[in-house]
Formats: sequence, structure tokens, C-alpha cells
Amino acid sequence: MERARPLAEPPAPSLAVDEQAALRDFFEVYDAHHEEVSAALLEWARGHPELRAWVEGTPPEEHAERQRRSRELMRRAALDGEWEPYLEHLRTQGMTYSQAGLSFRTWFEVVAGFRRVIHPHLVEAYGGDLPRLGAVLGAVNRLLEVALATVGEAYLEAKEEQIRAQQEAIRELSTPVLPVREGLIILPLVGAIDSTRAQQITERLLRGIEAHRARLVVLDITGVPAVDSAVANHLLQTVRAARLMGATVVVTGMSAANAQTLVRIGVDLSGLNTVGDLRGGLEEADRLLGYRTVRVEPEARAD
Repeated sequence: MERARPLAEPPAPSLAVDEQAALRDFFEVYDAHHEEVSAALLEWARGHPELRAWVEGTPPEEHAERQRRSRELMRRAALDGEWEPYLEHLRTQGMTYSQAGLSFRTWFEVVAGFRRVIHPHLVEAYGGDLPRLGAVLGAVNRLLEVALATVGEAYLEAKEEQIRAQQEAIRELSTPVLPVREGLIILPLVGAIDSTRAQQITERLLRGIEAHRARLVVLDITGVPAVDSAVANHLLQTVRAARLMGATVVVTGMSAANAQTLVRIGVDLSGLNTVGDLRGGLEEADRLLGYRTVRVEPEARAD
């Protein structure tokens, strides 16, 4: 399975001296009204269609600890310029949002809600000094931009990892190795086959041969919608790889339309042992393995 690349360290924002001072002004107001701001945001979240279940499912003490840690890390960033711990905290939030199945739009709404709640307090504190108020509002916008960018990057990369995991699970389900009896396994294929999946099919087949000590494989392509020259070549390579491990491959499920297409384009299938359907393939496998099917009449029931 392809692994997600490690998340890059978020760069700390480069702030001018006046911007850092304005950020300190913001945090003093935020810290003074922290409980009021948190309560307003929590009440808003309880009415949000996506956040309601998430908030109600979080114990109050856990929520309080998250708020305490977030405020402490913001304080260190705003007052002391220690951005790395705060940005890492935001990254964790982004991953948590993604894993919880929340939409990224919700995070925008959280940020907008925070801005609505904090602005009246900032106006009350610095409304008499318009240049200072303007600088503080600009610092808030800069802080929220950094937060959105950091959370967004972590959110999207976590989503990409989830998608990769889901795709891998789908590929595993669409390429199962089924042991039938000693020495015999079936590999039913469903869906289109490209070069990436062809390599995965070969790998799973070889692992199945090794794990089950198989001497014969029935490769059923009934569920493959189209077999062209590329797919046929993939199948031939898979058969050759199985032979190197001492297993014989019987291919079943070749439709009449696919057979006609391959003949028309001149694909040489002489290297494939093909049988019409899965039942015939199992019978051929039994013959090659030396098994013989014997019909056993049911015992007569006593009167």
C-alpha cells in the first residue's frame, strides 16, 4: 500500500514588530473574555448540524482541557513568538476534523463564529483608538489566515490518506484469493484492470500460491468488463510468474465478445490455458490435480 508522505512542518508566520504588538493586544482581550467567548462558541456548536453530535459526545472535562491547552499555545505564539507548538496543535485539529468526518466548510464556520464573538470585545477595548483597533483587527485576520491554512493542509492530507486506505481496501476486496481444497486456489477478478492493478493481482496471486502451497490456480475473469491486448498481456505475465513458483493457471470466464476482440487484433493467447466458465475451470483443475468426481447416491430413507 502506498504510504502518505509525512506532513511538512508548518512555517511560522513572519510578523513585523507592530503586527506582533497588535497580536499581543488581541490576546489580552481574548484572555480576559476567554470564558465568555468559549461559552458562546460552544452554544453555537451545539446548534450546528455537523458539530452537535461531536460536541455532545465529548466529556466536559475533555472539552475544558482542550480549551485550556489551545489558549496556552495561542498565548505562547502571540506573546512570546513560539509558533511551532501552536501550529502543530492546529495540524492535529485538522486531522481530527478529517477523521471525524466533518466537512472542511465547518472549520470556516468555526473561524467565522470566533470572529463574530471576539470583535465586539475588541471594539469595546480599543474603539477609542481607531489606528490601534485597525491594527488589532488586522492581526486577528492574519492569525485566522494562518490557522485556516494550517488546519486545511492537515485536513486535506488526512483525507488523502483515508482515500488511499479505502482504495486499497477496495482493491483487496476486488482481488480475493480463495482456497478451495489442498493445492487449489481461485482468484476471481472484478472490474477493470490497468497496469497498477495488474501488478497488484500478480503480487496477491504469488502470495496466495506461497501461503496455500497451491499447485493450481483458477483465474476467473468473468467480472472483467473488457479484455484487450493490454489486459491479455497482463494475464500472460501473471501466468508466467505463477509457473516460476510451480503453479499452473487455468483462466476461466472469457466471454465470446472478448475472445472475438482478441482474435481480431491478433493477440496470441497460446500461453494461456483457458476454459469457458468457472465450473469447467474447477473440473479442469481437479483433472490436473488427479482428483476424480464420484457421484454418491443418497441413502434410501427408512419407511
